[in-house]
Amino acid sequence: MPLIVGNLLTDPEAQSFISLADALAYLEPEAAVAAPETAMAQWIAADETVQEASLVRVSRWLAGHFQWYPLGAVELIRVGHVAARLAAESHGRETFAGVDGSAAVKREKVGPIEVEYVGASVADVGGLSFDWLRPMLRGLIAAPGLGIGVMVV
Repeated sequence: MPLIVGNLLTDPEAQSFISLADALAYLEPEAAVAAPETAMAQWIAADETVQEASLVRVSRWLAGHFQWYPLGAVELIRVGHVAARLAAESHGRETFAGVDGSAAVKREKVGPIEVEYVGASVADVGGLSFDWLRPMLRGLIAAPGLGIGVMVV
């Protein structure tokens, strides 16, 4: 069954921000030079059902993880590209895996300076951090999803 592509924020039928064919076309230049052991190369070589399932999983994660500004057609293409790259780079990892936040630093004190981190997240996706994720979404997501709040005490 083919993916139902659309805006997951407004279309209850949509499953993915991007089709598999468009995802593969977008990733092709990067994947052509990816080392065989990388997650991206493994995703490109994976079965079509695995690829589609990962596009659905990351699209749902993206839709639920951020506060979004209204998305037009051009913005949806960019979100689709983010979903494609995230699906490929997180291949082999559980996107919605629970992350143990008990080890995360919530408060630090160095000499007379004490800092408490408010709303800190351990990682971006499934315990992983992707440096490119938030910059690619800049202008599409609202401020609360952009970083860690700091409260000086």
